[in-house]
Amino acid sequence: MKIENQYIIHFKGLKEGVHNFAFAIEKPFFEAYDHLEIPDGNVEVKVELVRKTSFLDLTVDLSGQLQAQCDRCLEYFSLPVSYAGHLVVRFSETDREPDDEIIYLHPEDSRLDLRHYLYECISLSLPMRKVHPDLPNGETGCDPEMLKRLDEMLIKE
Repeated sequence: MKIENQYIIHFKGLKEGVHNFAFAIEKPFFEAYDHLEIPDGNVEVKVELVRKTSFLDLTVDLSGQLQAQCDRCLEYFSLPVSYAGHLVVRFSETDREPDDEIIYLHPEDSRLDLRHYLYECISLSLPMRKVHPDLPNGETGCDPEMLKRLDEMLIKE
């Protein structure tokens, strides 16, 4: 399944004011961005777009679950993610480099493709180290067989 047109906002015909959009990020998105190393997930994206005469102001909130590989035991587990971001879209006839929160579009553009921005949001929401959460009894949620093997491989002094 292709994702080319799923994360596009057509803003040209929108009146000035507040507009809300919702997107679902699921398996096809993660297949397209396989370098995220997330095979699947279910993330809900809410976008509040404020249309002004000379720019677009977007507030982006995403939350959901990703299937992530544990860095300790290599088993997959459900990793909760959330991210809140702010994006400003300005219009310019000259090519400009975007920065963290501002992107530039040509004044004749009529749509905003959020695919890459959503990819960055998900990337930023991932923790540096992904490990199973502990169980309610306080024990690790990691695969006990793998932990046993890792313990066997430890160099003992």
